Amino acid sequence: MGDISLELGGGPLAARHHEAICRLYDTVFSAAPFAWSETESRRHADMLTEMRGAPGFGVVLASGAALAGFAYGHTLPVDHRWWTGFEPPLPEEVTTEWEGRTFALVDLAVAEPHRGRGIGRGLIETLLSSRGESRAVLTVQPTAQRTQAIYRHLGWKRMGRKGPFDGALSRYWDLYAIDLAPDGGDRRT
Repeated sequence: MGDISLELGGGPLAARHHEAICRLYDTVFSAAPFAWSETESRRHADMLTEMRGAPGFGVVLASGAALAGFAYGHTLPVDHRWWTGFEPPLPEEVTTEWEGRTFALVDLAVAEPHRGRGIGRGLIETLLSSRGESRAVLTVQPTAQRTQAIYRHLGWKRMGRKGPFDGALSRYWDLYAIDLAPDGGDRRT
């Protein structure tokens, strides 16, 4: 990663770098192969502001002279609707939530000039190694095949496809999961 350093934190770190995160988000996700709308920039900025205060929020930033990448997410609440919209429906052992079971990796982005240097891997590994949940999940637009290949290379498993969603940025989303507990087991105490 050379001259890039990683910083792990929570809501206050994301608040200090909010504008830089939003600029990089807009740059990365407004380009092909991602779906984009003229309201997406504002929707993301508002969502990040709200998410910074969510229980279990975590963020890691990759920085050099400027922000080179970020990854953030939060613990899924038990009543979250993450598991709805799958055809066919996912098995109950996958969809059953309990307090602290699942970390949702909501967004990950690396600036174009910094790709292929292990920064994305470093962001993911740093963020996930700080977590106490049993597993992590993420969704990816189906058109982002290179992004999906990277996740599979890092050990994430595709669980299924959500959708169709009318009026959403992407009508479909592919869901990936990875075990965080050493044995993939239940971390409830």
